[in-house]
Amino acid sequence: MIEILKIVHYLSLAVGIGGGLANAIIGARAAISDPPVKPVLGSISGVIAKTAGVSIILLWLTGIALVYLIFDGWAILPWAFWVKLAFVVVLSLLSLRMNLYILQAARTKSPPPAATMKLLGRLAILTSILIVIFAVIAFTT
Repeated sequence: MIEILKIVHYLSLAVGIGGGLANAIIGARAAISDPPVKPVLGSISGVIAKTAGVSIILLWLTGIALVYLIFDGWAILPWAFWVKLAFVVVLSLLSLRMNLYILQAARTKSPPPAATMKLLGRLAILTSILIVIFAVIAFTT
């Protein structure tokens, strides 16, 4: 059971980070694309964002399960885990905000604010990197 949870956890991490990077590339291309192409790129980006959002939910579920199955709760987790968890909360809020912009854009048939999405996406990528760094520190010391 632990191995399956770890596999889902790591694959969700890959999907989340990969989705963020893919959307950064798509966003850069959309900025210089002809107007007819922008909605197509936007719809692809929306699907990737929703998939990355689901991966964050899976990361939370599998992460909490792993804490209880491996460590028997939260008490003995090292300081680096708590730093990682703080960044996970930040990433979750960034993802939620971006997905809310995407849902609003779909409802209003207008694109989400490009500059805001670019900033939130960059912050999400940076936060993802910090999560991985602190996870490695937390679970190898």
